[in-house]
Amino acid sequence: MANYKNLIVTKPDGGTLVEATADAILMATDWTQLPNSGLTSDCVTAFVTYRESIRTIRRANPSSPTWATAPTEEWS
Repeated sequence: MANYKNLIVTKPDGGTLVEATADAILMATDWTQLPNSGLTSDCVTAFVTYRESIRTIRRANPSSPTWATAPTEEWS
């Protein structure tokens, strides 16, 4: 299981740490949305929900976000 909470993110010029962290999480989980990822359909759906919560945090850009817990990868 990947641990998406422990991504190390550096602040890009002009961006915030929240935006950079959200971008890193989204990039690290992009593969979960591929049709041949090997994940169960329920797991893919869980990642869709998880990734939307990350996008919501990115848009709101709170000073102290509460990051969602990543779903457990379930293989088909």
